[in-house]
Amino acid sequence: MTLRALCRFVPLVVALSLAGAIALVPPVSARAADRHAPIASADAQIARLQKKLHIAPAQMPQWNALAAAMRENARRIRLSRADRAKIHPTNVIDLLYADRRETQAQLERLERIIPPAEALLAVLAPHQKAKADALFGGLLRRHTPILDTRD
Repeated sequence: MTLRALCRFVPLVVALSLAGAIALVPPVSARAADRHAPIASADAQIARLQKKLHIAPAQMPQWNALAAAMRENARRIRLSRADRAKIHPTNVIDLLYADRRETQAQLERLERIIPPAEALLAVLAPHQKAKADALFGGLLRRHTPILDTRD
């Protein structure tokens, strides 16, 4: 894979990873009503993405592998949020350890989603790749700040 192709691919992988996280944020009333809503929300988002990308029958094995990774990421994010709710950091060191755990979890999600995303990208037609870039590029720009300007 060339550097240029890799540069196009990285935003897609990060966005796919974020897609599972974003799908996990249902409205407050839904969160209280159904503990499994995040998984259902992720499934709905996966179905929308499949429809928008016009996944062909020949591409279904690669798509199914990616969808499974997205579902697993969504499941792990849900469990992580439940664990985080039990932790009450009392000092900066606790916060640093919590941040490290979150960063490690994000890395694990990326490692889980990169192989199936790469496999899917390899079988997408040029117009589908362009659509994926458009769909996931916007998602990435909205949720990945380039520079944190907070003081």
